[in-house]
Amino acid sequence: MREKRRGNQVVVKAPVYLKDEKYPYLNTRELDLTHVGSRVRGRLIYLSKRFVRGRRNNKFIEFEMINPIGLKLSNGKMVKTEKGTLVVKYEENSTLYLIEIPSGFRGSVIVEPKSGECYQTYVRMSPAGRLGEVAHIWCNGNAEFRYKINGRIEETLLIEMFGKSLSGRIIIKDNKVEIEYDE
Repeated sequence: MREKRRGNQVVVKAPVYLKDEKYPYLNTRELDLTHVGSRVRGRLIYLSKRFVRGRRNNKFIEFEMINPIGLKLSNGKMVKTEKGTLVVKYEENSTLYLIEIPSGFRGSVIVEPKSGECYQTYVRMSPAGRLGEVAHIWCNGNAEFRYKINGRIEETLLIEMFGKSLSGRIIIKDNKVEIEYDE
């Protein structure tokens, strides 16, 4: 994942791969917004070809960073197929948001959606997930959800980003991500 400035906005480029030489996908292991923990095992998210940029072996998708824990994809919408596969489709005038919440060491992240259409994926920090996980919450448009981070916290970065109690709610509204801590 690479970050690049375009004027006053930060653009994040994530690598895109092809399955069977024609179906583009993104591995969530490659998305590392908070830079907390190692990323070992992610989930595949299939993409519309309209989002894929680059050439041959250097394909990528561009997100706009709107917060240290949040990305935005304009004209994108996530859907779940009958088999449970997550796909980012192109849909005019829609916005897909991605929020990243890492757990503490040997911990987990609990997310409770309150409003909006959201999907959750997890990236494990070890092959079996025993060292912790990173939650990715994908929301179509405005949404609100509660979070609780468990595990041993040695990262002061987590406390700075998610509050002293490591719980609260995240509100996505009007292209902004607000974090309200439980104190």
